[in-house]
Amino acid sequence: MKNQPQPLSTSPLWLERHEFLDVEVRASEKEDAKTSFGIHINRHFSHNGDPRDFRVELTVRFGNENEAAPSVYSGMLRIAGYFKVHEKFPEEKIKSLIEITASSMLYGACREMLCNITARGSRGMVSLPSLSFIPPKKAAAEPVSDRVAEEAPSYGAKKPSGKKRLKK
Repeated sequence: MKNQPQPLSTSPLWLERHEFLDVEVRASEKEDAKTSFGIHINRHFSHNGDPRDFRVELTVRFGNENEAAPSVYSGMLRIAGYFKVHEKFPEEKIKSLIEITASSMLYGACREMLCNITARGSRGMVSLPSLSFIPPKKAAAEPVSDRVAEEAPSYGAKKPSGKKRLKK
């Protein structure tokens, strides 16, 4: 028996527009560059006085500038998104909606931009790894960080040199 997909509903969060403020992508010139790289995320949330209108700014830094283990690409994407929360959405859930859903939407736009830029790059196309903006459940004393693992894989990247052999 097949599972029937649940009917879709309109999100209480509307993306009015988004714009890239900064885009920097550098290809490594080193032959031994890795196809994985570190990711660092910074987020900033603000509104213009209306508690249901938000501006979210997301900065994604990627790459490893370490001489011993450079990554195929390094750089930074900075994007701003302008969001509106539906008037009937519960006020006590707005903060979570903005921090999780708005950040996820902007991160997806950054992933697409990086793919578009690197598709014609000297090191082949790379994609930002999937991330969850849902905070991990941790002890109350531990701070939650927007820093992501140093060796996040960049799926889709070509190997810098040589041919990849498939095992049978």
